Amino acid sequence: MNITPTPSPEEAVAIAAAVQALLEATRHGGADPLPAAYRSEWRRSAIREGVGQPIDDRRTR
Repeated sequence: MNITPTPSPEEAVAIAAAVQALLEATRHGGADPLPAAYRSEWRRSAIREGVGQPIDDRRTR
């Protein structure tokens, strides 16, 4: 991997760690492209509440 401008030693370590984490996530079932906030059950509940749907779908089945 070639990065320009050349990162500082601390930046290089952070970049390598990020790339490694991405590769491991991809190797173990794929990385979820959504940020964690978008996968939050709190967020899903708020959206359901905002459009008038039951917050807990399990109660409606």
